[in-house]
Amino acid sequence: MYKNSERSWIQIRRKEIIALLFIIMIELFYIVASVLFLSSLYKEGVRNSLKENVFIISNLIKEYDKEKYQQIFKDSDVRFNIIGTDGVVIYDSKKYNEEYELENHSTRKEVVAVKNNEIGFDIRKSSISTQTMAYYAEKRVNKEGENVIIRVSKNYGETQKTLKIILLTELLFFTLLNVVIHSFYKNYLKRDMYRKIEIIERYLKYEGKGENLYFERDTWILNLWDVVQKWQQQNLENIVDLNREKRILHQIISSIDASICLFDEKLKLIIKNSRFNYLYEKDRVDYLNLIKDIEIIDVMKKAINQKQNQKLEVYIPRLKRYFSVNVKFLDQDQRYLLSVKDITQTKGMIEVQKTFISNVSHELKTPLTNIKGYVIALEDAPEPLKIQFIKTIKNNIDKLENIIVDFLNITKIEGSKIVNIQKIPVEKLKIELNLSLSERIKTSGAVIKYNLNLLNKQEELKIDFEKILTIIKNLVENAIIYKGDKTPEIEISIIETKSRYKIGVKDNGIGMAPDDMEKVFERFYRVDKARTSNKAGTGLGLSIVKELVEICGGKIDIISKEGKGSIFIFTILK
Repeated sequence: MYKNSERSWIQIRRKEIIALLFIIMIELFYIVASVLFLSSLYKEGVRNSLKENVFIISNLIKEYDKEKYQQIFKDSDVRFNIIGTDGVVIYDSKKYNEEYELENHSTRKEVVAVKNNEIGFDIRKSSISTQTMAYYAEKRVNKEGENVIIRVSKNYGETQKTLKIILLTELLFFTLLNVVIHSFYKNYLKRDMYRKIEIIERYLKYEGKGENLYFERDTWILNLWDVVQKWQQQNLENIVDLNREKRILHQIISSIDASICLFDEKLKLIIKNSRFNYLYEKDRVDYLNLIKDIEIIDVMKKAINQKQNQKLEVYIPRLKRYFSVNVKFLDQDQRYLLSVKDITQTKGMIEVQKTFISNVSHELKTPLTNIKGYVIALEDAPEPLKIQFIKTIKNNIDKLENIIVDFLNITKIEGSKIVNIQKIPVEKLKIELNLSLSERIKTSGAVIKYNLNLLNKQEELKIDFEKILTIIKNLVENAIIYKGDKTPEIEISIIETKSRYKIGVKDNGIGMAPDDMEKVFERFYRVDKARTSNKAGTGLGLSIVKELVEICGGKIDIISKEGKGSIFIFTILK
């Protein structure tokens, strides 16, 4: 008796320790998670702040010399550098005219990240001082038109101190909370519970059942009896709930996008939903007489003979459709569950994917073959031809890069249909468009004009900036590629109404025949005149344009005539 009691107390004590450890683990997890979350927020805030500074500085260096922005930033708590692509510090707001003393920055993490076209952000201790600094860098163009790296930095030490204070505060708070809870549990709840258990045990042993005693002294015992009585009532209510759930289950089975049939051990129909009734004979219960098509019957027979689950895709000639037939053998009840789903559309999508992969392989193979051929020819080519070969190789590499970018854009579009509407200045759209097409514009001598008719005086657009920029960029790029022998002249017009924008891109290029206008939005389609040109696009640009326009709730039309240029007009919702 004594040993059993001792063992019980040891078990109780062990459970208390486990519960306490579990609570401490949850608290530690909360502390770590909250500190990590706050640290992430602080880092994101600092990064965005430094990014805004880079944006401001990038506009300054396009128009002013070092002396001018030294006057502006000499007293600022933000330090910024202008670094050459070779890592040499050209300008330092805190070491003005002493830049030659600074070591080469080409190995700094943020500089390396920018060179690799990644986000140039890092937090570390400064090599000059012992302070922890946050660094952010981006590649920009200075007043002389040179590519430089703008890097801004800010003291992050105070933020780290704040995070440490928060961590210590939370640790102290939860420690005190655990002490208070443990003290309350040990000195009141636990002791009171044990006292009541001992009274119940003694009274039941020596003085009777104890109903009156405990009903008088502890009302929670009376509540316990009430709970027992309620359980019975709950059981009756559960029966009603089960009937209701049965009806709901029947409704769910009826709404499933597949035919469901359950057969008993004698292969007689028990239940069937109303999907694909054209597969079954009316008022029949035996599966051989019920199912019309031998293709489905064969799958059922295989499952019955082997008493195993069977799944097979079948083609039914009379319907000219594909079906997925799945038979489950329910071993416990010796029943068979047949489900039939129409997969014709899925099969069609698979064929589309195969065609897409075939086109992708073809588009990638052409430039790769050209590159390989010219590289081999380059070894034995005379000196005058080497420059021409290298230029051809570069053109094919650019084409390969454009193909990959378009493939990634299509994947991104198909993976996300979310439209992120925000107010964007028209000037920002112009700047980003010129930056993204700067090389093509410079090479072709293209002239881009804007014709704006907006309702607001601030010249702001409520659009998904990334999507609209991609649409206009692809259309302008298309106009430059298919310019013919002319210098590209492109006019971008934006007309705003109360509910939408009407945007047009007009060019003076080669234009299109009516047959081309019907197919130009298909993937990999290019007009015949451009198919042999090394400057031709991937055939995906306009397909991307159409998908993005439709995601933004609009549609796109073409007005074109061979030799007279084209006008692409699309509308989007605000």
